[in-house]
Amino acid sequence: MTKIYRCVLLIARNHGLDTLMSLLQLKKFNVLAVFTHKYNPKSYDPEKKKRIDYDAFVKLTTSHNIPLLTVDSKSELSKLDNFCSAIEYNFLISISWRYLISPNVFMKSNIGSINIHRGDLPKYAGIEPIRRALENNENEIAICSHNITENYDEGKVLCKAKHPTNYDSRKTLNQNVKRLKDEITPYFSQLTIKSLEMLITKYEE
Repeated sequence: MTKIYRCVLLIARNHGLDTLMSLLQLKKFNVLAVFTHKYNPKSYDPEKKKRIDYDAFVKLTTSHNIPLLTVDSKSELSKLDNFCSAIEYNFLISISWRYLISPNVFMKSNIGSINIHRGDLPKYAGIEPIRRALENNENEIAICSHNITENYDEGKVLCKAKHPTNYDSRKTLNQNVKRLKDEITPYFSQLTIKSLEMLITKYEE
């Protein structure tokens, strides 16, 4: 009989959605809840319009009877804390999550908590890793899975994938960044599943 592992997901954007779809195809992972961001961050959208991916999250979670909760300010993080304090789960998975995660949340996952970062760690920890890599004339970028800690992007790297930049000088820097963000979407689900399998193997040894 296949063992089922219980997961809480903190995800946004297309690569978060793609990872959710991949996990739902695997019978060994039970997604207990999805937390996402409904609105764009004020830093680049002063009107804080609804995210273009939000309706797709609603449709997918509804079709699988998965609770979908939104967090769009630090004051709303209590939704996450309260939910996680009331349940037991094996994994916490973070992709494009906007806020620091409380130790009460990430340490409660009894097998592991992982984040996927679209930059080579530790060199490109923090914001805009793809843009910074292009500005430094890197020939490739890395996507990393790592343990979640109290600070951004400081946990132990579990898995890493590399992707060529193929910088197109006919395009602007912003256009090259956007292209690469789209191109690396499949790595997020691949690294998530590979990391979960690694942690399960280690846990069961």
